[in-house]
Amino acid sequence: MSASSRTTRRGWLARIGAVVGVLALLVGAGYLRGSTSYIGGFPVPTIFPTPTTSPAASGDSEPEPVTPWPMPEQPPSGWTRLYGEDFSTSVPLGGFTNASNTDWYLADSNPYARTLRSYPDGWGTTHNRSLNFASKTADVVRDEFGARGVFRLHGYTPTTAGTDSALGGSFFPVLHPGAKTNAEQMGQTYGRYTVRFRTIGGYRPDVNGAYPSDSKLGRFGTAFLLWPVNDQWAEGEVDYPEMPWGAKIAGYVHQIGNPRVNGDSFKAPVTTDRGWQTATIEWYPGVLAFYLDGQLIRRVTENVPDTAMRWGFQSGGAVAVPPPDAEGYLLVDWITVDAYDGATPPSQQ
Repeated sequence: MSASSRTTRRGWLARIGAVVGVLALLVGAGYLRGSTSYIGGFPVPTIFPTPTTSPAASGDSEPEPVTPWPMPEQPPSGWTRLYGEDFSTSVPLGGFTNASNTDWYLADSNPYARTLRSYPDGWGTTHNRSLNFASKTADVVRDEFGARGVFRLHGYTPTTAGTDSALGGSFFPVLHPGAKTNAEQMGQTYGRYTVRFRTIGGYRPDVNGAYPSDSKLGRFGTAFLLWPVNDQWAEGEVDYPEMPWGAKIAGYVHQIGNPRVNGDSFKAPVTTDRGWQTATIEWYPGVLAFYLDGQLIRRVTENVPDTAMRWGFQSGGAVAVPPPDAEGYLLVDWITVDAYDGATPPSQQ
């Protein structure tokens, strides 16, 4: 071998060694792993832990860009910031426990004890198709899918004593920590509510790995909603975004005085599992405005509540009890809540 050939060979070996070194660093940091798993019918290179402990990557044909969308520090004109939570402190699975099994307060050991309320373990949710079990379903991780600081809720259906029991969770921001009652701490009349979220799996795919066409099949879902602080449903209810995981994002405004009937409903042409989405409710005197990723998608002027409401999100079985192989995840990057301070409603679409 000539001297020039040996030099060329040493150069290529050096380049290969550098590439191997970089790959080793990535593997050591947890960014690359050498296997594939599945959730919700999506093939997943396991750049995250297995689905029993962490969500799987999206089923999009192209990798998602790792581009954090930070929580806005200030609200738009006419609103005053009351609450902002970007989940910067990690909490392991099992860390979301209540101080008692009779109230909504989280244990003092949880870093979000003053900013979130949660239904206690064992309470029913989503029309009693599942049980609230934050201690078994909720955690907060440092990063996920490019977001920094992510609340995760793992919906799954364990079989106990021959019975399938779907597990979910319900959470409510605390707007006024110094107030005396839960209603005063969590409620306000009019406001602006924004959440950045996405879902992974949560349904049993059809034989082709696609979202199931049978509307009666059990699956997991979430409703982000405004609900009367006095629990008098007749005063109204506003749900947005609400959807089974993997389905199109929808919204519902219930009739005041007859809330079992929807006064208005709509769907966006976007499903919950195809990337991060940012959804906003703007609640004005006499007007509700709904936004998706900054774009106005619905404006409603009938059945607009005018009494104090609390905003929160409830996750669990949708349509029917999800089967054991329909596990999935709700991911929340950040939440903001603003008080109405004279903002002007948007004009008609």
